[in-house]
Amino acid sequence: MARKTKQRSTMKEVAERAGVAKTTVSHAISGKRPVAPDTREKIFAAMRDLNFTPNPIARRLAGSASHAIALVFPLASQSLAGVELRYLNSIGEVVNRGDYTFLTLTSPRVRVDDLRQVIYSGMVDGVILMRIHSDDERVELLKEAGLPFVMVGRTRHNEGLIYVDLDVEAAIDLAVSHLVELDHTHIAFICPDDLAFGFAYRLMKGYEKSCRQHHLAQITIPAGWSDDAGYRAMRALMSEHPELTGVISWSDVVAVGAISALHAIGREIPRDMSLISFDRSEHLPMASSDLTIVDTRPEAIGTQAARMLLNILNEESPQPDQVLVPSRLVQGRSTARPARVPRRSIGAQRAKHLKVNGRKEVTASNR
Repeated sequence: MARKTKQRSTMKEVAERAGVAKTTVSHAISGKRPVAPDTREKIFAAMRDLNFTPNPIARRLAGSASHAIALVFPLASQSLAGVELRYLNSIGEVVNRGDYTFLTLTSPRVRVDDLRQVIYSGMVDGVILMRIHSDDERVELLKEAGLPFVMVGRTRHNEGLIYVDLDVEAAIDLAVSHLVELDHTHIAFICPDDLAFGFAYRLMKGYEKSCRQHHLAQITIPAGWSDDAGYRAMRALMSEHPELTGVISWSDVVAVGAISALHAIGREIPRDMSLISFDRSEHLPMASSDLTIVDTRPEAIGTQAARMLLNILNEESPQPDQVLVPSRLVQGRSTARPARVPRRSIGAQRAKHLKVNGRKEVTASNR
């Protein structure tokens, strides 16, 4: 007599073990309706105990692949910035060339429940996850679901994770060192306003480390991803620190506003102020020739991440599974030696943090 095959666990059994209604299990999986965090955790614990897999995922694991890859890339604003478009194009090209359908989740607010719904719909075979936070609950969700994924960026703890990221600390040091080599001793950093964002956190750590190495005062002011934020940050900096001769902007969009602010107060670039931006936008007033930039190389990073995920899906090794990409300094005409003596001595300053709302290429590596 043939042995009776054990049937797959059901949603009803999950509900009974978690002590909730079957509809609550369904909502926790689909994300269509809110479920209290502690209740959701009980449900997923019951799913693990019972080895329960929702039907669409079971079909995928059984070999019925969707042959689609999702890019989860919450945008910084309602419209695509130049660097974001470069990521999208580079990733999409590799995915499409690999004969996969390319799906994107790119609204400014892509919630965890949105991602959960995509994962458990069975629509995708893998995920490229972007805009990584130091403690990112999306990473835990993907690990729990067992869906292959590659991060563009890093969390606080990355053991066992697969990622490709910019060598962020070396990148900001490249900018600071360039200005120091031009004899600037008063250098401010217009930094990101959300330090939970892994890229922002590492930028700040890198700036602080570089300032210590060069014996510079740390002068920072946060700015969100908008030209208006950059304008206000630059005006505040010049009001508080008239001795400044060099500024680094964390974003090309922010640099647009910073340049406008300098023009508004009659400061010329680079005679009165040297300025370095992370990347260059076609909307920048100086973009045609000539902003000195730190090129974050989104094409190289996006291409690498897509290839790594395809290797995983094709059951090939993604070696190496953790990659840091060096940045490049592209020297334009927005940086020069300071033309005036700073009004205040750097030795008299304390580290200050404000709290208000032809080309030469140099490659950065870990220093």
